[in-house]
Amino acid sequence: MDNIDKNKIEELLPRYCEGQVTEAERLLVENWMSESEENRRTAKHVHALYLATDTIHVMKKVDTEKALSRVKSRMTGKKKTMWWEWAQRAAAVLFIPLLVTLMVQHWGDGGKELAQMMEIKTNPGMMTSLTLPDGTLVFLNSESTLSYPSRFDGDTRNVNLQGEAYFEVAKDPEKKFIVSTSHQSQIEVLGTHFNVEAYEKENRVSATLVEGKIGFIYKCDNASKKVLMAPGQKLVYDSKDSKVQLYATSGESEIAWKEGKIIFRNTPLEEGLRMLEKRYNVEFIIKNNRLKGDSFTGTFTNQRLERILEYFQLSSQIRWRYLDSPDITDEKSKIEIY
Repeated sequence: MDNIDKNKIEELLPRYCEGQVTEAERLLVENWMSESEENRRTAKHVHALYLATDTIHVMKKVDTEKALSRVKSRMTGKKKTMWWEWAQRAAAVLFIPLLVTLMVQHWGDGGKELAQMMEIKTNPGMMTSLTLPDGTLVFLNSESTLSYPSRFDGDTRNVNLQGEAYFEVAKDPEKKFIVSTSHQSQIEVLGTHFNVEAYEKENRVSATLVEGKIGFIYKCDNASKKVLMAPGQKLVYDSKDSKVQLYATSGESEIAWKEGKIIFRNTPLEEGLRMLEKRYNVEFIIKNNRLKGDSFTGTFTNQRLERILEYFQLSSQIRWRYLDSPDITDEKSKIEIY
């Protein structure tokens, strides 16, 4: 490829990531990507950079009500167009840097809207913030999914979370705000600030209350139980044995991620590594069980992962190394702690 073509690709790649290219330009970029593995990697790196630098900026531009209105008006204006075609087009426009899916379940005759749902997914190693229809502010951590309606009807405000999020719930005494999480657990609030971590692949669910009051609801022996929490408390629910434990905490370490920080306060090694996994999109494998009793204190903001692991190595007896993965499609780097 000559210099003119290279210059053209360099100019097109950022717009391609934003979805702001013509059909001819899109084909040009995708043909260039298919020419070599190096080209594909270059495009992937540009896309990753775009995700890292523009996540929150793009989310601030997403007006879900207007997006849904556009989809609905197009559907009613062209009867021959199937509804999922418009939903897919709208989702494609809003895809980068998050996956924002319009789950439009049905419109009845006369255009009466029966159900509209939004689903937000964050990419590995990324985070974003968004405002829900009631004014609730949500910070969504890495590899998390939040589902919510385009408006809250009825006497409750229901959202679904898989992953980790920090909520600043808008006060509304008439409507409880309910967060449904993995492992058949829920959190009920009226207006408060709290953090929830509930990844489906993990057995535990944790909630940290900063301000207000919340009730944590979980299943035990086929019955629902509720634990009321006060500010300065952290609840950890083990879904495997249906046990709940409460701890006193300042909340500083648990919610630092939404400011781009990692704060360890006498944090056990396993918990600290989990925090690093979310931030840096890696997977840790602990080979020496004796190390699980170690704990760490420190604050990190923009440090490279290797620098943080060097700190671990200096303050403890741990050693670490990157592992080569036999699966070339594995997007997460594996690091062995030994």
